[in-house]
Amino acid sequence: MTALTLLADDARHAQPGHPERPARLAAIRHAIAADPVLAALPRLSGGPVSRRALERIHDPAYLNLVETFCDRGGGDLDVDTYATPDSLRVATEACGNVLALVDAVCRGEASNGFALGRPPGHHARPAQAMGFCIVSNVAVAARHAQAEHRADRVLVVDLDVHHGNGTQEAFHDDPSVLFVSTHQADIYPGTGAFDDVGVGAGAGFTVNLPVPAETGDELAGLVRAVLPPLADRFRPDLVLLSFGADAHRLDPLAGLEMSVIGLAQAAGVVQEVADVHADGRLVVTLEGGYHLDALAASVIAVLRRLVDPAAPIDDPFGPTARPAQDLGPLAEAARQRHGL
Repeated sequence: MTALTLLADDARHAQPGHPERPARLAAIRHAIAADPVLAALPRLSGGPVSRRALERIHDPAYLNLVETFCDRGGGDLDVDTYATPDSLRVATEACGNVLALVDAVCRGEASNGFALGRPPGHHARPAQAMGFCIVSNVAVAARHAQAEHRADRVLVVDLDVHHGNGTQEAFHDDPSVLFVSTHQADIYPGTGAFDDVGVGAGAGFTVNLPVPAETGDELAGLVRAVLPPLADRFRPDLVLLSFGADAHRLDPLAGLEMSVIGLAQAAGVVQEVADVHADGRLVVTLEGGYHLDALAASVIAVLRRLVDPAAPIDDPFGPTARPAQDLGPLAEAARQRHGL
């Protein structure tokens, strides 16, 4: 059974003209309501995440700073990241919903799930808001699974077009979390180099796969070439996926040129890994995606894949007309670099 969470009242986190806006979830709500199968999926709600869960990742001083900042009316936390008086509440509710899905999946009450919330989280560092993100949802979820459900080994896959620097930082020296990120090279936030593989005890447990602009759906093939052998060696108890639809060819903030089908195929590889190694335990969290129609179509495609891996995927936009990049050399370099 696939479950989902859909943040109910995110309009309290909004800034005029900003691409990370309430219309993102509104488009997804409309698309789900129009699909009878997805509209009937069970919905969970976790309420605001606890301070204890947040502090497994975030510095208490940082959380205090954001709370005070919001209490004083909000503003810009950095050049890209805004906060309103209610933003911390919205962010902690979104994170709490991710944890609710982790609880359901780890208890066997759901086979997998998709947490649809905002703001996104994968750029939020342990002590700094960044890149539209305030709370590191997937990192908090990984630590929650380890602390509350004895998920000793957690695989985190990041398919957003931007590198998940905050998630990586949280686990950079930790061999109990394998972090695998595909992302467009040479764009924000400027991290995620191929040779950055973790430090100390975590060396080898960070896998960065930066790809050039206009890569297209070949990225799904890269995921298929590299992720399964990594998972075979790591043997995760739980799989978490940071999914961003900003890799789509219509997205205004990047240029990876993927299609809805390509994004669904890449997510499908992650689902297959969860089926093989974690009894299907997979929780997907929403990261970026700023073309509203492409975002909604991509989320619908991934949800349909979660419900039925064999379900046909509707792609209203079709593939890019540009030739795809050859990622074979990168896949081979990754296999060699990580001893696969």
